[in-house]
Amino acid sequence: MNPSQEEFLQKLIETPGVSNYEENVQSLWRDAVKPYTDSIEITPHGNNIATLNGTDDISVMIVGHADEIGLIVRYINSDGFIYVSRVGGVDPAILPSHRVRILSSKTDGIVTGVVGRTAPHQTRDDSGGKKITYSDVWIDIGATNKEEAEKYVNIGDVVIYGEGYQRLIDTRATARCFDNRIGIYIVAEVMKNLHARKNELKATVYGVSSIQEETGVWGAGQAGYHLNPTLAVALDVTPSTDSPGISKELWGQVDVSKGAVISRGIRNNRKISDLMTKTAVDKKIPYQIEVDNGHTSTDADPISQVRSGIPIAVLSPATRYLHSSVEVLDLNDLDHCVNLLTEFILSLKGGMNFRN
Repeated sequence: MNPSQEEFLQKLIETPGVSNYEENVQSLWRDAVKPYTDSIEITPHGNNIATLNGTDDISVMIVGHADEIGLIVRYINSDGFIYVSRVGGVDPAILPSHRVRILSSKTDGIVTGVVGRTAPHQTRDDSGGKKITYSDVWIDIGATNKEEAEKYVNIGDVVIYGEGYQRLIDTRATARCFDNRIGIYIVAEVMKNLHARKNELKATVYGVSSIQEETGVWGAGQAGYHLNPTLAVALDVTPSTDSPGISKELWGQVDVSKGAVISRGIRNNRKISDLMTKTAVDKKIPYQIEVDNGHTSTDADPISQVRSGIPIAVLSPATRYLHSSVEVLDLNDLDHCVNLLTEFILSLKGGMNFRN
């Protein structure tokens, strides 16, 4: 990954984009891909579709989702403390002691707060290991009462928790929302690569930055129905199994820094997975295999179900600590995903059959 690519990735990471509030992320993504595409379309719910035309009667949709998990304001009590619900899969147990940013509709800006919980000095040790729920935590913006808090925050405002992008040792990095700014980063970089090698391109390519994956995995299905491509590849992150306490007997082995992760199994189309694996071998691109048991839990799922069924596959970098504020991955794995998907698409040509 070169410095300009890393700068683009960091901008994607540090732009807030909770489900249904993806527009600033989408604008950034559109500006990045526009010079490398033949057209860009925005669908009614906010999916962004960048098209690069090929020469043969075959098309491929490559898609990552722009949204991230977060919180939404549901109640402000008389003392000005703010209670929230989740947007996507947020474990309330990880929230205490986080600083948060409320995307305020009152101020059209950011209101800073902290997630509070009763201090251990003031609780008796009789919880019996009680699981933390959303009623056990709140956001404190420094307001003295409900009326003051309501000058800054509305019911229904969304909240971002966790910090932005930061390098760790060597090529590893951490951020709050690699899931799934990584996917739309890969789509953008692949579109750039294909534009540079357009004389080799046979397939028409639809690069999609989708919406609301984290709140029901549904936005990409609309784009799939609209485009009706020959095949589709979803780009997402996948949980690694190389940190303590994870059973490889149960979850398999997928490691950070060991290459792009190709999914095989029940939902993934066998012919696509096999061709992607062959491409990785032929081009000497490091790769690993993970298994789906009938659901990929990615944008591939709704795409596979529209019209008469669109053949799908999933490609991912292995990532630690998903749906936390400290997700960890290796930037080299992103390069492997970009290179593999580029070469895979360049291998597509008219007449290929992806029906099982």
